[in-house]
Amino acid sequence: MSSKTPLSREEFKTFTISALGGSLEFYDFVVYVYFATIMSKLFFDTSSQLAGLILTYSVFASGYLARVIGGLVFSHFGDKNGRKNSFALTVFLMAAPTFIIGLLPTYAQAGIISSVLLFICRCAQGLAIGGEIPCSVTFIYEHAHKSRRAFACGILFCGIIFGIFLGSSAGYLTTRFFSEETLMDWGWRVPFLVGGVLGLIGVYLRRYLRETPVFKKMKKENIKLPFAVVIKKHKFTVLQTASAIWVMAVSITLFLLYLPNYFKTYFGYQSKDILEVNSIAVLIYSFLIIAFGKLCDRIGSRKILNASCLSFIIFTYPIFYLFSENNFASIYFCYFIVSISTAAATASGIVLLAESFPAKIRYSGASLSYNLAFGVFGGFTPLIATTLIDQTGSKVSPAFYMILVAVVALIFSVSKDHVSHD
Repeated sequence: MSSKTPLSREEFKTFTISALGGSLEFYDFVVYVYFATIMSKLFFDTSSQLAGLILTYSVFASGYLARVIGGLVFSHFGDKNGRKNSFALTVFLMAAPTFIIGLLPTYAQAGIISSVLLFICRCAQGLAIGGEIPCSVTFIYEHAHKSRRAFACGILFCGIIFGIFLGSSAGYLTTRFFSEETLMDWGWRVPFLVGGVLGLIGVYLRRYLRETPVFKKMKKENIKLPFAVVIKKHKFTVLQTASAIWVMAVSITLFLLYLPNYFKTYFGYQSKDILEVNSIAVLIYSFLIIAFGKLCDRIGSRKILNASCLSFIIFTYPIFYLFSENNFASIYFCYFIVSISTAAATASGIVLLAESFPAKIRYSGASLSYNLAFGVFGGFTPLIATTLIDQTGSKVSPAFYMILVAVVALIFSVSKDHVSHD
């Protein structure tokens, strides 16, 4: 079978359902950050706007930290009992707390209980997403023909990132059509309630997916503790793949999730204006992932990753340096570079994530690498960026974090030959 062979009907169904389910689930996870400023006022008692924002981003980070635990639990059973079984459960575990967030009482109504309930809901979402993304990558990678695995993973992540587009669009539409008073009163609840309902649709769709051929072949030979094997025999691989995903995690979180609130807080832009540009950039980025996936199949994912790292090293400081009030040209330049560089990092990173580990421990290895990068580093990006600005007094300071991440990933990428596992 050549790479030019058309997708089979089964492949098409598997790829599209997986991508759509990931899109709905990721919307549920990221919509929170687009309402960070509002959530800080509604769920925390503080007289300082900056302190409230830091508390809100801390809750955001807690959802990412919970990814690590969720990834360990779901990947253990996924390597032992099958990839498909994790799918429906992770979507449901995401949809339920999203819907509950939309019903939570605010601090003015219930005091500290509201903050605690919000924290619990974000942790539950983190558990779900920690199992979902590595499972999706493993599932799609093992269903696709070897000649188009990167393309297949690109379709998957196009769908997942489309979830960010939906979240950004929800932020844009609510700020565009609801007054600030309405948003603070009840309007902020709508995106969360809608997200919960959409998540249940994802649960229904995944009933039609089949177990991967790779798992069917090796299920009788599964390992008792896959995670222990990953730690014992694949430490460097975990660090190497985690560094690749780290670039993707920080670039997505910094540029596509954090920047809208950054522009509003530090330069006085209107949320609806920034979210409109941000939504378009996310949409372009999601489709570019497919293009870079095809390119990875042709020339190799390692070369694409290295190019994306160099791009972030070269352009991140000028991007932040050019930001100023009423300067949309700098914002357009930012999103143009970011859409391309982040798409390259995403397409290459997710393929490296799957192909770096043998099938018997693939889900566990991918889960540990992915969740270390996103859970420990990606989730703290808004908090790190806000704290850097607060401590240094420089609005450019978040650029140095992105540059550091890209340098580390590039060093790991060229430090050892990469081994691919079928």
